[in-house]
Amino acid sequence: MSVDPQSIKSILIINLAFIGDVLLSTPVARALRQAYPAAAIDMMTIPLTAPLARGNPYINDVIEYDKRGQHKKVGALFALIGQVRTRRYDIAVTTNFAPRGAMLAWAAGIPVRAGYDAQHAGWFLTHAASARRQNIRHEAENYLDVLKPLGITTADTSLALAVDPRDAAALAGKVRRSMGKKLVLICPAGSYPQKSWTVAGYAALVRQLAPQVDCCLIGGKAEGPLLAAINLAAGGAAQELPGTLTLGELAALVKEADLVVTVDTAPLHIAQAVGTPVVALFGPTDPRIWGPRGPRDIVLQEPADCSPCWGRTACADHKCMNTLDAGRVLAAVQAMLGETGNAETGRTYPHI
Repeated sequence: MSVDPQSIKSILIINLAFIGDVLLSTPVARALRQAYPAAAIDMMTIPLTAPLARGNPYINDVIEYDKRGQHKKVGALFALIGQVRTRRYDIAVTTNFAPRGAMLAWAAGIPVRAGYDAQHAGWFLTHAASARRQNIRHEAENYLDVLKPLGITTADTSLALAVDPRDAAALAGKVRRSMGKKLVLICPAGSYPQKSWTVAGYAALVRQLAPQVDCCLIGGKAEGPLLAAINLAAGGAAQELPGTLTLGELAALVKEADLVVTVDTAPLHIAQAVGTPVVALFGPTDPRIWGPRGPRDIVLQEPADCSPCWGRTACADHKCMNTLDAGRVLAAVQAMLGETGNAETGRTYPHI
């Protein structure tokens, strides 16, 4: 069932998940902008991801829903719902499987509510899309399924993020740079341990690269000990940035970098959104769904009959990551940096 474009004045996209999810919602925002060019399009996110929503070129305003803090209190939640209600949105699109966004849209009285039918969210929606993934596609493409009941789609599934100049300026005092050297960011840890490569592998990579490039090890505060262990094994050749940057500053740093070496985690998606090349190390997850898609990007993955396991099972030998050869990773990185002429070092996915 389609909606008359002339009647749509304002739209709210609701994504209450994490960094990658908000960035992967870019095609949804783009498709809505193409379908309703005169409409104001806002986005509701959690506070952590609000800077990314503000950098989305298709978004006009951002509403923060602090579901684990301020809005955990009933009174504050009702006040938030009242705030949304006063904006008189014509359409709400919830891009997560969790029903919370659909419930908020319903409580705010938004007349057209599109989202997935997962976890009983369909009870609160007027236009429910199936949550079943029929084929293996990139998640940025999967997200567009939520718009099918509205008769909307787009051929452009790329990500987009505008870096705030204030965040770029703030990096000056936080990141050391050497004159004339390229910058390589290394993100060694994901949302669960099975995504990570070995300390020895990362350390070998840093030792080989450090004489020619600036290396920064990036991660959250919880990854501080891992970054320190890698850097210790690498002879202190890298700069450690364990949770020392805001999300906006991290985006600015990723944009400034010449290359990001990362596992399947947020900086991979940030790099895609700002156009920085990626060497991605994959093991327990599927790069066809979550991997980079730039024309120069390289995905390195060792065959394993147990992959993808999505980290759901205990792993005795972690062979999908432990067998990834450091020389192979170094060759891919050097090729990306233009130090060798052969970029055929891994599986590439320019189009998925």
